Amino acid sequence: MAEVQNNEQATSVDGLKKYLDANNVEYSTIEQVAGGTANFVFRVSNGKGVWRIYKHAEPYIAFSKGAIPLAVDRMDYEATALQVVHDLLSDVNAVKVPKVWQYDQPSKVLVMADAGHKTLKEAYSDPDIEVAEIGHLLAEWLVLLHHKTRDISIGAGGNPTARSIYRYSYSNLAQVAGQYGLDADFCRYVDRTYGCLLQSDDDSVCHGDFWPGNIVLNQEKTLTVVDWEICRRGRGETDVAQFAAEAYLLDRFRGRRGLLDAFLKSYRRKVQELGKDLTGDRRFTQRVAVHMG
Repeated sequence: MAEVQNNEQATSVDGLKKYLDANNVEYSTIEQVAGGTANFVFRVSNGKGVWRIYKHAEPYIAFSKGAIPLAVDRMDYEATALQVVHDLLSDVNAVKVPKVWQYDQPSKVLVMADAGHKTLKEAYSDPDIEVAEIGHLLAEWLVLLHHKTRDISIGAGGNPTARSIYRYSYSNLAQVAGQYGLDADFCRYVDRTYGCLLQSDDDSVCHGDFWPGNIVLNQEKTLTVVDWEICRRGRGETDVAQFAAEAYLLDRFRGRRGLLDAFLKSYRRKVQELGKDLTGDRRFTQRVAVHMG
């Protein structure tokens, strides 16, 4: 594909049209996808019933309109992770990652299969979906992700940009806590003891933003894990904790449908099936509790 000469070309519907025209890509409809913050995302139809997702990175967070810088190599790591995980976990039928159709590396444009329109966060209250079963399926998939990627590389440094983003939450914890009258000294202890580990953790590939808003359901109720731009080499506890925190909020305020309980119990059970007992594993429990908050 031709490299985008105007860096702003793929940041709007009109700009993406120019990009597609320059690369002789047929299309009939382009819709900008709402909800994302880091990148510019579009849903494109070829007019023959086939839809693709086009995702483009600029050297800044998309919603900031250039005010907050963010390295564009995040798209390289996402493309690599998607291709690796797609093949590695291809035998898991209930949970998938988007198939990558093409990656235009110079222009930072990633073309993927369209996974659907509704996230788990949006669908949580739908009586037609089995929320607890979804928690179970996601937990088993997550265990396999962490288990099978122990020796898998996603690129140089395991995505330093993602590591720094994760580090930010810990390094600024004391300042935020102080504004609300909380124990800033304790927060500095948390940062020194646990936040620093994020720079060196290297056990497996982690999604990095594993929460119900990044789980998409299609009409067949297949689950697809999207938005891998801050995937990194790390420890799986961070993925577990982030999903657990968000599941707790959904259960607490949207109907108590058992997402958290099913997720945590199934994660533990699947880990045991693979030969490790988390009972009494203080390190695992501490990391999950601290990251969950």
